[in-house]
Amino acid sequence: MAKKEKKRLQVVISDEQDALLTKAAYELSNPERLVSKSEVVRLAIQKIAQDLEEGKASLEELLKNLEPEEEES
Repeated sequence: MAKKEKKRLQVVISDEQDALLTKAAYELSNPERLVSKSEVVRLAIQKIAQDLEEGKASLEELLKNLEPEEEES
């Protein structure tokens, strides 16, 4: 079977966002299955795309969450 091609993405996140990723990974993990922060990010991407597609969220609402962070840069 052919190996799936994976792409790497490097992003800058705040300490608070890193702590949220760590907390989410910990809460999703159990003794049989540890969940990595990368897996949490992939799950979040899927969830955002699904919410946008189903009309549960708007792009404008989501982008509002980034505005304060962008001003700090």
